[in-house]
Amino acid sequence: MSQSSIGQTQGAMFLVGFVTFALLYATQPLLPTFAQQFSISAADSALALSLSTSALALTIFWGAVRTPALDRRRLMLAALSLAAVFNVLAAFSQTWMQVLVCRTLLGLCLGAVPATAMAYVADAVPGHKMSSAMGLYVAGTAMGGMCGRVGVGVSADLVSWPVALVVVSALSLIAIVLVARVLPAQSVSPAASASAGASAWVGWRTWHALLSHPRLPRLFVCGGLASGLFVAAYNYASFHLQSPPFDLPATQVGLIFACYLAGVVSSGISGRLTARWGLYRAAMRMAAVTAVGLGLALVPSLPVFVPGLAVMTFGFFALHAVCSGWVGREAGALKSQATALYLLSYYVGGSLLGYLGGWLWQHGGWPVLTMGLLAALGTIAWQLWRLQAAHAAREATPETA
Repeated sequence: MSQSSIGQTQGAMFLVGFVTFALLYATQPLLPTFAQQFSISAADSALALSLSTSALALTIFWGAVRTPALDRRRLMLAALSLAAVFNVLAAFSQTWMQVLVCRTLLGLCLGAVPATAMAYVADAVPGHKMSSAMGLYVAGTAMGGMCGRVGVGVSADLVSWPVALVVVSALSLIAIVLVARVLPAQSVSPAASASAGASAWVGWRTWHALLSHPRLPRLFVCGGLASGLFVAAYNYASFHLQSPPFDLPATQVGLIFACYLAGVVSSGISGRLTARWGLYRAAMRMAAVTAVGLGLALVPSLPVFVPGLAVMTFGFFALHAVCSGWVGREAGALKSQATALYLLSYYVGGSLLGYLGGWLWQHGGWPVLTMGLLAALGTIAWQLWRLQAAHAAREATPETA
């Protein structure tokens, strides 16, 4: 593949990540609005996001398993287009149940995208450019998450939340057209098409090999915990900033999501961080940065809260980019299945812990969840460090006869 084709692929994948997360997380700044308009609790309002991510998790395996047999380009374009349509239908919903149904269908569509996008990059981009390409895709997800949240938060306060969702879908469709114009097509081999389902589900040995791997399960759990912590923190931020002692209007709360710019930066440089520090140190240090930022965000002072949220976002997106690339390196020939397990853990963690965060916020238990998740994430990072130290010690020990 030529340099121009590689550049087009990377740019298109940035847009794919952008659209995916703009649509997926567009309702997050609207949770307090939903709670008020539909007379529901904070935890129930979080279902507008949790059901989308849960549905996405359910279809991730299908996306990972079937992508070798399908035209990945067409699959991504179709899935993103349908998701944009369901987002519009959610905007015109008259009841809370209709909103949830549309958001669930949106998540089912988007579930075909992450594993497909990663598989496309793995086949289209040379190995030495893999880390930077994956980092650019994650940067697109961060930018999409930020623009969706900020745009919807501000528009909902100035106009209405249905109009805000329609605007997000319209902009997403424009981006999808750009992707269709620049993303190169990939050929589907007959062998891959014939054996895609069978080879992916060859039996328990494949999944046992992944789950008994010394590092992969810890990386899966690390992704799930970090995602849950991140989603819960931003769900909590929407309610927290509209309550005492802040009492901010919805427009200003929407602008808080500009902290996502820190995630765009950190995911974009994650490849350089890995090259400089190595996978283990990069993951541990970014987990520590995430913890420090979340600790600052617990302080009831806006000049401390906002930088804390930005620091947490910086650490989280870098950690996610490092872990997702690390999974691919560890899995070898089982990269597709390992990616599916990682993404399943990532989105299930975000769904369950995001909902739990809303319930604990309502019942005053948010600090307990925060400390518990940070302790669990720190434990996983420590275990990964010990495995690395043991591996390095074995490598340094000369063989004896």
